[in-house]
Amino acid sequence: MQKARNSFLNIFILKIILITFSFSSCGSKKSTLSNINFAYLYQPSEVLIRPDFFIQLINEDSLLVHYQLNKEEFLYVRNSENQQFESQILIKYAVIPNYELPQIVIDSGSFRIREVKTENFGNIVGKIPITLNKKPEFSTFLIVLTVRDEHRNLEYPYFLLSDRKSKNSYHYYLPVDTFGNIYLKYTAFTGDIICIHYNSDTTRRVFVKHFDGTFPIALPPFSAEQEIIYTNEFKIAGTTNNLSGCYHFKKPGFYLFQTDTSSLEGYYLIVRDDDYPLVNKRHQLVEPLRYLTTQKEFSDLQASHPDSIKYMADQFWLARAGSVERAKNLVKAYYSRVQRANELFTSFKEGWKTDRGMIYIIFGPPNVVYRYADREVWIYGDDSSALQYRFTFTLTKLPFSGFYYVLERNENYRFIWGQAVDAWRNGRVYSIKDIKREQDERDQQLRYQRYPYFWF
Repeated sequence: MQKARNSFLNIFILKIILITFSFSSCGSKKSTLSNINFAYLYQPSEVLIRPDFFIQLINEDSLLVHYQLNKEEFLYVRNSENQQFESQILIKYAVIPNYELPQIVIDSGSFRIREVKTENFGNIVGKIPITLNKKPEFSTFLIVLTVRDEHRNLEYPYFLLSDRKSKNSYHYYLPVDTFGNIYLKYTAFTGDIICIHYNSDTTRRVFVKHFDGTFPIALPPFSAEQEIIYTNEFKIAGTTNNLSGCYHFKKPGFYLFQTDTSSLEGYYLIVRDDDYPLVNKRHQLVEPLRYLTTQKEFSDLQASHPDSIKYMADQFWLARAGSVERAKNLVKAYYSRVQRANELFTSFKEGWKTDRGMIYIIFGPPNVVYRYADREVWIYGDDSSALQYRFTFTLTKLPFSGFYYVLERNENYRFIWGQAVDAWRNGRVYSIKDIKREQDERDQQLRYQRYPYFWF
């Protein structure tokens, strides 16, 4: 199984390299990344190298990609006993308009990193200068980065989306922690001090707005309502320190940093008072259950005394599982998906509350993912089957200058959503295996209806 998985990933990486980094194909109109299956990105065990990146726009013509690599994720070898153990890392990058136009290369390059092994592994940090002025007509663009461990012959592509159209956008801000490192996360924690500058201008005043409410969870996929994806209920929380540009987060909530308070554009952070993205506190157990509960059941859970919340949540699972052992398996599977959704899909709100997070939690990781310039498509089951479960997420530009994927809701999802929720409520972890079995059964029923058998 592991060999097959590695073979698949090697073929996938080869396609990425041939399409994106081959200059001989620049004139071809057939090259595209949209026919490649990106499902591996959402599989917890598929990717062994997990770097962090942050885009810093300098101006309309140039940017820096700040990167952070975990030294422990690379193999260290030495050629002789007299030499030190060292890693060899190759990073390739290419800037293209989107997944559908990889043949238009705005900028590209590669470089190598050699790192000597030390007792304290830590991180490898650096920045990649990129030029954009060759194709100024593309305001939104895609950066494809491939990180390769030379010693293990292992590499993975990563994809960063940005927009240089507005001078107030998210990536024109530069967040730095108290150690002088680029802050690479969407979330911070109460007590943290982070310095936010507008680009590299450390003298420019940055205003801070705070929203201490909560954003709603994703609506069901068959809902006719529209999701509220932002709020105007901000309160001015102050300004960053003019000398250092730093701000001390004293309470949780959504923070927006701006040089122009007349718009909603700027740099944002979710500030938490727990161990996010982990799900290990009592108060985190109830909210994600909204996807599985009736309104009354959820109201009863919310009305529970804080000291009895865990007990009430445990009783919910135990009633569905029928035994303590099965309940433990359900709890582990469900909240593992909640945590993984936080890691994968965090935006202006927690990952589990997003549309992709909702589908991921209830149906599990998709087995096929296609990406296009304006959307992402998830497929469960056979890609060629008419009975496949297909979810389309439209790429949306947020007022906060970030990007967000919104599910195209449809009444036809009501049946498959009910099947999945019923499976969880009946004590069964719902996954792609259930979907494929259901599709096989429906395929057989359709064949019997279309081709009746005659025994005479």
